[in-house]
Amino acid sequence: MEDRVWLMVSWMIELVPATSKRCLYDTQTILKVGLFAVLRDRPFCWACEPQNWPEHLRPPQLPNQSTLSRRWRSKEITAALKDLHALCRRLLGSRGRYAKLDARPLVIGGAGKDPDARAGRAVGGMGRGYKLYAMVDAAGVVASFRIRPMNEAEPLVAQELMQEAPGHLTRIVGDTIYDSVALHRTARKFRRRLYSPLRENRVGKRQQPERLRVLRVIRTKVGRKLLHWRDQIERDFGRMSNLGFGLKGLPPWVRRIHRVTAWVSGKILLYHAYLICHAMAKNKLDHA
Repeated sequence: MEDRVWLMVSWMIELVPATSKRCLYDTQTILKVGLFAVLRDRPFCWACEPQNWPEHLRPPQLPNQSTLSRRWRSKEITAALKDLHALCRRLLGSRGRYAKLDARPLVIGGAGKDPDARAGRAVGGMGRGYKLYAMVDAAGVVASFRIRPMNEAEPLVAQELMQEAPGHLTRIVGDTIYDSVALHRTARKFRRRLYSPLRENRVGKRQQPERLRVLRVIRTKVGRKLLHWRDQIERDFGRMSNLGFGLKGLPPWVRRIHRVTAWVSGKILLYHAYLICHAMAKNKLDHA
């Protein structure tokens, strides 16, 4: 499966527009070398060595580690990665109007000296590091995501996800932490509806119309089923981790916010490529 995923990623990279002739290494080469390192769970410097590549996959020229790291932080590569994520979502297609919100902790060791990492709530207690804030649709596709230090409030980052998510996702489900008046207003602004358990299971004196609507919905059988469905995002995160090249955490060489963002973005792109390969194989079997 890993080889098939890489072939899919390579095919998508070829669709990325080339850079100007002033660059020694074009956009496709930079993307391939960086993503190959992410695929094999190795640092960028490892992918810059020719002996670490299968001969039939190796680009004609490999950049050095300094060039790769510098180019990877450029606006050009950032835009190319954004285009690749959008291409993956188009290939996977839309699956209804429902999506889930959640954040996944990316904890680093207590002795780490990363100045960008922050302390915050992790699974079962406190931790230090970063979080993947994500909106995931019904098919397990990551519709929008952000990488931020662990201390940033989930409802605040969720407002950004609401703005960026595809327009067909109009019913968003989250847990109690997303019961925020400001987040409800942001959802309404972008023609979405947010469903989450209410704090203390009641609406305050201001009688916010969005939260009153949620209170009416979650008291019904359909509403309770909808809130229970939110747990599916934990299984989506689990599937992302269970792949051989999946996102299992942050390795020791991935520190500082720009490296964490590059690493996690690469892992999500590979995960989407896996979903595309899986869907293609399933369709073949269905037609057989």
